[in-house]
Amino acid sequence: MSTLANSSADLVRRSREALSALAVQFLLGMGANLVGSPEENEGAARVVAGILLGLHGLVGIGLIIVAVRVWTTARRAEASQRAALWAFIAIIATFLVGVGTMFTGSGWLSFLMSVGFVASAALYIAIGAGALVRQRSAVAD
Repeated sequence: MSTLANSSADLVRRSREALSALAVQFLLGMGANLVGSPEENEGAARVVAGILLGLHGLVGIGLIIVAVRVWTTARRAEASQRAALWAFIAIIATFLVGVGTMFTGSGWLSFLMSVGFVASAALYIAIGAGALVRQRSAVAD
């Protein structure tokens, strides 16, 4: 397999990694919204709410790391660099909006988190699809 095909395969793998992390993040966020904050609950529900919120925050930090990995892989592959940078920016902005949501409880900031999720997911789909096309054309050559 050529170097182009290898670097494209790496970018496809990293994009899938990002999309998987975004899916987990989305589910944890929906769970946290469904259960409510720890302050709103008592007993076991308080523990569950705290665990969901904590995992949601940890996966958010993980998403930043994954975004860096996608961006560096895109730079190495010399493909989709701009989209990877914008995805990184969207992840950082969404993370900061999430922190703001925790402090304020704002429904609007929560909505902006969902916008960041959709934008990031769309960018990672585009990055992965482009890399997959490059990979297949490199293998066909």
